[in-house]
Amino acid sequence: MAAVSTCLKKTFIVVNVITGLLGTIWLALTLFQHGKHHGVYESYELGTIVGFSTTYAVGVGIVVMCAVGLYGILKKKQWPLIVFSVGMFLVSLLFLVAAVSSAIASNMTEEHAKVVFKPEMPLDQESDIMQSQFEAFQYMYQCCGFLNGASDWGDKIPHSCQCPQLLENTTVCINLNVKTISGEIQVYRQPCFPYLFHIWIMGFKVLAAFAFICLLCLVVGPILSTVILCQMRRRTITPPVTFTAHSSGAKYTELE
Repeated sequence: MAAVSTCLKKTFIVVNVITGLLGTIWLALTLFQHGKHHGVYESYELGTIVGFSTTYAVGVGIVVMCAVGLYGILKKKQWPLIVFSVGMFLVSLLFLVAAVSSAIASNMTEEHAKVVFKPEMPLDQESDIMQSQFEAFQYMYQCCGFLNGASDWGDKIPHSCQCPQLLENTTVCINLNVKTISGEIQVYRQPCFPYLFHIWIMGFKVLAAFAFICLLCLVVGPILSTVILCQMRRRTITPPVTFTAHSSGAKYTELE
């Protein structure tokens, strides 16, 4: 087994340590987001469970693979480096899929987004989590409904759709033609879809950039590991040395 270049070895160790730190930060952020979600919502939907499980698995996979790679380079063993290369390659494929998917989604048209993200039922029949999130969004952006205004809420129009007294009888609000004791209800004229669409596009662009950056960081390690494995498997050629049991009987002449 040939010796590995000292410069290459140190570079691999530094890259591995940095990648391991990124994986640790990834796990810390996932744990923080998980705790924040658990503090707000008591139940978990299937998509939320799958999302948290995937992010935990990615973070743990990065940290474990980096530890295996460091063990292989420090102990000069080939099998940990092979495991490291294969594992990081699989993680890199996951980030590649995420990056490409996010880049494609960031070019989504409004017509396509209306079909993809339109609620399948009136908002008042959605889950409590969905309703609370949508109401918070309506309060923030002063909008009502997804695409068709207050009619998207069915028979129940939340207070977040109703205009405050300061905005009543302005261009921001419209009459709902529903009379109550206090008079006609006025709701926000603008639906929430334009604001949601802008946030979705920006989110997909940020996610695509983040995934591509992580992909570049993760690819460096397996490349260095492959080069190190090639150096380890290279055999050092030693020229053969022959010995004779008898003298060659060389003739000597006396120097004058």
